Amino acid sequence: MDATKLSYELINRFDKRVPRYTSYPTVPNWTEKFGPKDYISDLVTRSEFEDPLSIYVHIPFCIRRCLFCACTVLVTQRVDRPEKYLEYLKLEIDKTRDLLNSRDDVIQLHFGGGTPTHLTPEQLDDLLGHIYDRFSMNGNAEKSIELHPSVTSIEHMEVLKTYGFNRVSMGVQDFDLNVQEKLNRFQTYEETKLILDFARSNNFDGVNMDLIYGLPYQTTEGFEDTIDKTLILKPDRIALYSYAHLPNIIRHQSTIPLDVIPTGPNKLDLFLYAREKFLEDGYVPIGFDHFALPDDEISISVHEKTLRRNFMGFTTKAGTDMIAFGYSGISELHTAYAQNSKDMGEYETMIEKYGVATIKGYKLSDEDILRKQVIMDWLCLNEIDYTVLKEKYGSNSKKLIKISEDLFPNFQEIDFVEKTDNGWKATSMGRLFARVIASSFDEYYDASKHLFSRSV
Repeated sequence: MDATKLSYELINRFDKRVPRYTSYPTVPNWTEKFGPKDYISDLVTRSEFEDPLSIYVHIPFCIRRCLFCACTVLVTQRVDRPEKYLEYLKLEIDKTRDLLNSRDDVIQLHFGGGTPTHLTPEQLDDLLGHIYDRFSMNGNAEKSIELHPSVTSIEHMEVLKTYGFNRVSMGVQDFDLNVQEKLNRFQTYEETKLILDFARSNNFDGVNMDLIYGLPYQTTEGFEDTIDKTLILKPDRIALYSYAHLPNIIRHQSTIPLDVIPTGPNKLDLFLYAREKFLEDGYVPIGFDHFALPDDEISISVHEKTLRRNFMGFTTKAGTDMIAFGYSGISELHTAYAQNSKDMGEYETMIEKYGVATIKGYKLSDEDILRKQVIMDWLCLNEIDYTVLKEKYGSNSKKLIKISEDLFPNFQEIDFVEKTDNGWKATSMGRLFARVIASSFDEYYDASKHLFSRSV
């Protein structure tokens, strides 16, 4: 990629606030008119299918609040605080399992947060035992968990090993101790290596690491050191996220001075440096902000064009219904999204009353499904294939094909896309702005509303 073509004017032009498109339509377009009864009805309908399920379990607890974080969390240092939550979580699991009838095959299980290992090893063991009693784990299931190494013990890892977990994801963000101290996030290289070494020596299939570029107080020298340390550890997958500064939505970010946040070309330089180092070290680019070793399942899925995207990020488990359990969890069924309450009291009350805690959601139209396909293909595979669209959607695909034919020549002029025999594909430079290009197909996108992170 010729980064010299990225002029300040070009960066300014395309450094927009656009969705990350872990869903389409995106969450701001969902409605409270979609409630518990709608979600229950959809679950019952989907119970008639035999496709395996994906399950997401949200553990919201953290011992401290990281100032950069946009996740839905509850801060507590009490190990007994989760006990009541776990009882409601298990009740939600039981009620949902009943609605699914005989559909119990799970191809993907993921624990996210928050900090799942805020639970004690005993609490984690109890919850996993409950889930395994209610659902059948597919022999090819991916079982993964997000870990914070500073609160994860070898005892936690032993529990995960017992239940056949095969992938761990560590949110490093930045190894620079100054950045960690300023942002209230503490995690040493040594702690990270300890967990990684355990996973590898106990035959976990993969280790993921999350990094964030553009963090407040981040410096070129410090970030380069973080990249060097990451490459020494050699995780199987690396996510390189752009820091999203949204103090109007994420209130605790308002304490961060604006003059310590890398922006524009300075921020993009951090990404380009990391990207170059990862590619030099043999990693394969995945989507627009992920990298993986060539023999990793996700790299293979790009080659086979089966990579998809959902609220767990890029995934190889395409086309499965994803059922989320817990406070703030988001489920994705074939034609619907449903989000649980972010208020703990309301979550508990709704679980008691309905067995689910849906406070809003969205029912996709045929047009939504088509646009979702195009957006996800662009972000996952960096291409639009007219042949695939016509075969799958027939004449309904004409509108989306016309949009690309009208708009993409403009992107072609600035070397963001290339014409192919059957459509368009992104260039290396165009991948940097994949979300901006994808937003061309978003019927609901409103650039005037500052609801999303910047593309750079």
